[in-house]
Amino acid sequence: MRKFELTVLGCGAAAPTPYFLTTSQLVNIHDHLILIDCGEGCQLTLRKKRLKFQRIKYVLISHMHADHVLGLPGLLASMNLLGRKSVIEVYGPQELESFVKTVWDKTGTHIDFEVNFHIVDSEIPTEIIKTGSYVVKAFPTKHRVKTCGFRIEELSGAWNIKPYAKEKFNLSYHEINQLKRGENVVRKEGVEVKPSEWCVAPYPNRSYVFAADTAFTPKVVEASKGATLLYHEATFMESEKEIAKKTMHSTAADAGKAAKEAKVSKLIIGHFSNRYRDLEGLLNEAKAVFENTYLAADGDSISID
Repeated sequence: MRKFELTVLGCGAAAPTPYFLTTSQLVNIHDHLILIDCGEGCQLTLRKKRLKFQRIKYVLISHMHADHVLGLPGLLASMNLLGRKSVIEVYGPQELESFVKTVWDKTGTHIDFEVNFHIVDSEIPTEIIKTGSYVVKAFPTKHRVKTCGFRIEELSGAWNIKPYAKEKFNLSYHEINQLKRGENVVRKEGVEVKPSEWCVAPYPNRSYVFAADTAFTPKVVEASKGATLLYHEATFMESEKEIAKKTMHSTAADAGKAAKEAKVSKLIIGHFSNRYRDLEGLLNEAKAVFENTYLAADGDSISID
C-alpha cells in the first residue's frame, strides 16, 4: 500500500503559544508533499520533525486569517535561502499572492525559483489538482471570511493480473487493459475471464478531509462523506457555544456531529482555543457524539488507512 500520511505541524487557534503552534499540516500522498495552511512557526515543526520541506509540491491555503497564512512568506523565503530550484504551486484566496509578494518586497526578499499562485473558488466545490493517482478538491466552509476546506483522495488503482492468467488465456493487450480496469473479458467461444477470479483487487481508495475554520455546516458534511480521516476544527467546548456562534467556529460536539453525519472512519479535532490547557474536555465532548475521535498534537504523524 502506497504512503498516505498526515503530519500536524500546528493545531492551535489565533496565536502560537508554548503549547501549540497555529494551523499547518503536511500531507504525504504517494511521496508527493502537500502543505495545508501555513501559520506562524510552521518551519519550526518541519525542522524538528526533519521533514524534507524542499520537496513540498503544493501549498493549499484555506483563507486569509493571520493564523493560517503568516508563515508562508517566510517559509518560501527559507526555501530560497536553502537553494530551492523546483517550481511550487500555491492555491488559495485571491488576496494571497499580493500579500506574499508585498511581504517579500518590504523585506527585500528575492525568490529565485518559480512560485505559481492559483485562485481557489470558495463558493462551490472545485477540483484543483489531479494527478495519475490522486485528486484534490476544495469546498466551501462557513466562516467570517471566504474559507475553503480540502479533500485529498486516491483514484482507483488498477487490478493486478495474476501471472499465470496471461498464459492460461493468452490474453491480448486489449484484454489485459480490460481486466486492469476491473471489466470482465468475454471470448467469442463464451469463455469469461473475471477480474474477481484472475486478478488481485486494488486497495480501497483512501481520503483525507481538512475542514478549516468553520461553524457546523452541511457543506462540510457533504464534502466529507465516507472519508477515511476527517480533521475538523473544535475551537471551543459546549460551554462556550455562544462565542463559537459569534466567531463562526465549531465546538467539539459540532465536530463530532459532522463526522457522524458524514460517516467518516476517523475524526481528529484541532484548532484549539488558547483558553484550554487541558484538552480532555474537548475530546470527551466530541467522543460523546462520535466515538472514534482523537486529539491533534503538534508533530503527530497519522497514517491514513
